[in-house]
Amino acid sequence: MSGVGAVSSFQKRGKARVVSIPGARPSVHNSQLLLSTGMPSLDHLLGGGLPVGSILLLEQDRHDVYSKLFLKYYLAEGVMSGHMLTLASLDESPQTLMATLPASTDRDADEDSTTGTDRQMTIAWRYQNQSAPPAGLSSNRFSHSFDLTGTMEEDQVAKVDTCLFDGSEVESPASTGYYWPLLQHIERRITEGGLSTACNKAKTNVMRLAVHSLASPLWGWEFSRQEKDHQWHRLTTFFYGLRALVRSSFCVCLVTVPSHLFHDTALIRRLQSLADFVVRLESFQGSDKETNPIFKDYHGLFHVVKLAAINTLVPPQLDATDWVFKLRRRRMVIERLHLPPELSETVSRSQEDPLTKPRGMACMGEKLPRNLEF
Repeated sequence: MSGVGAVSSFQKRGKARVVSIPGARPSVHNSQLLLSTGMPSLDHLLGGGLPVGSILLLEQDRHDVYSKLFLKYYLAEGVMSGHMLTLASLDESPQTLMATLPASTDRDADEDSTTGTDRQMTIAWRYQNQSAPPAGLSSNRFSHSFDLTGTMEEDQVAKVDTCLFDGSEVESPASTGYYWPLLQHIERRITEGGLSTACNKAKTNVMRLAVHSLASPLWGWEFSRQEKDHQWHRLTTFFYGLRALVRSSFCVCLVTVPSHLFHDTALIRRLQSLADFVVRLESFQGSDKETNPIFKDYHGLFHVVKLAAINTLVPPQLDATDWVFKLRRRRMVIERLHLPPELSETVSRSQEDPLTKPRGMACMGEKLPRNLEF
């Protein structure tokens, strides 16, 4: 039995330090820091957003039309949140991708919210004497709305710390390739920004990485001659290094790959195992499904291949298995696949098959045969 004056080793636990980063919020399930992909419907499928330190692998559609829109949504959300951006692309100029980001539609709403506090409240008159909320509470938005018919202003894009990689700075790509120089470029950006988890500096921002059309022929078609031997040393080594850098820093990464060009499924399966989240786009353009009446209101199928379980035992659970995406006039959305109630306008569900009538019974108004009359 210890004495009265004994000192207890129990220490009261203080409050956990919450990292406050613009455009980020903690998950309600596991307190993991999440970033928006720019599409609320995609954030819902990923469990609320893209966790910091994770990689999203997007398998492109055949014509790289809709996958490019997903990439622009991702970058546009980073611009509006003030995040650091690093974009790598060899198939299309990174400058062109940044110059064609969709315009934000939140500016008008923000101006209305700021000027609305100066006007008197005519409807809710009893709240006229209430004090207005602090202005800083409404400035940290998790997700923004974008208009695909417009283009983001150059001044807005120029305010963000952006770094573009198009392979022009690589001196001898035939010998070194593009994977290793890009990996060194990303590591240098993380070190200069103080985004590594090993750095004791307080984190006030995150970096969004985007690699467009990775492993396309312009990146070095090494598996054109080695695919049958299952040798993809440069590509898999790059993906291992990319995962290690993203895991140990305040970064998120979106990688798009033309998986339809891979003849051997072992390569895409290896990349899927290295990524945290994997989705695939199947466009109806040029296929038989384009004229199918079931898919007349949609532009393609959205396949959820893999969902990661980060800081939890179970990955996000979806309430459906069939998802589709459609491009509206101003935005793109992901929805559940709803079959039309009738596939043909000439067939009615209310019609009753005459073969299903009970034998010996007649409908009202139908005359019975003579041998059955009473």
